[in-house]
Amino acid sequence: MEKFDEYKLACERTQKLSERRQATSQTYLTINTGIFGAIAFLVKDLGLGGLSLVVTISPLFIVGILICIIWLSIILNLERILNWHYRQLRELEGTMRGSIKIFSKENREFFEPGKGKRKFSFSMLEAWLPVILIMVYIVYFMGTLFAVGQNLI
Repeated sequence: MEKFDEYKLACERTQKLSERRQATSQTYLTINTGIFGAIAFLVKDLGLGGLSLVVTISPLFIVGILICIIWLSIILNLERILNWHYRQLRELEGTMRGSIKIFSKENREFFEPGKGKRKFSFSMLEAWLPVILIMVYIVYFMGTLFAVGQNLI
């Protein structure tokens, strides 16, 4: 296989992994939206209160947190794989005569920490979303327990 064909194959593979990361986030965000919708339905429309409310929605909070942990794990693993693929692309660029080394330039400009700038990563930004949702689940559950304990619900 010629270097350019190998480079094209590596580019395509990297693009597919990047698309998979995005699709994963969309899927897990949809799942979490459904869980929050189910919790809202149980609280508002069914009119559950007290201990029956806590018993009914507790599994949803647990599942939501577990889903977020799985989502975070997938994002971090895809980040590792994508970083490996981008390293391979940069190495291939170094062996190709006449290459403008676009991935190497992009990496230097945006992803390597340097003077006055921090390392940038889409996956790390995406990783914040499941962490934030875990915190929301915990706060919401604690608020529910407090409201039930105060006989507000």
